[in-house]
Amino acid sequence: MPDKYAEKQLQNYENAKCEAGKDDALYRLGTHLEVIPCNGNANLTQEQRDTILDAAKGKGDNHA
Repeated sequence: MPDKYAEKQLQNYENAKCEAGKDDALYRLGTHLEVIPCNGNANLTQEQRDTILDAAKGKGDNHA
């Protein structure tokens, strides 16, 4: 069963016009997938961005 929230945030990320918008979508996705802490800080590092995108791509395979 697809995760509609994750799909929506990935779409928001892809459609974002600025880095802040992309980071906001990735922050929401990362906290939803529980791969980054939910601390209100959407200023992500490149490592965090990569971790979130990797987790989203492999969510169906190995999400705990």
